[in-house]
Amino acid sequence: MRIRGYMIYPLLSSILLLFLFSCGSDRVNLEFKTSKQIYTDDSKTDTDKLNRELEYDLREAEKQRMQKRRAAEAAAKSKAEAEQKARMSQGLQERGTEEETIQENKTETPAPQQ
Repeated sequence: MRIRGYMIYPLLSSILLLFLFSCGSDRVNLEFKTSKQIYTDDSKTDTDKLNRELEYDLREAEKQRMQKRRAAEAAAKSKAEAEQKARMSQGLQERGTEEETIQENKTETPAPQQ
């Protein structure tokens, strides 16, 4: 029974260590469209050029986001218009069928004469 007790401590400590070492393995890799030469030597890095390129990347990303949003809004608007037209045409068809049935009922049932 004492042997089992001694084996539990190394087992638990190894599990704890494996858990701690595995926590830092998931990293996010962000890459910009800037050239990789900028990052190789900081003494040669032109900070103004880097800032301009990063600002350009951000502007382009914002333009693409706005274009996607406008396209989604246009699609939603055209879908809403199509649904509204479908409702209107369906309403007109229902009115037309109601009027036709009323007229048919009037013509089919002549007034009884006594």
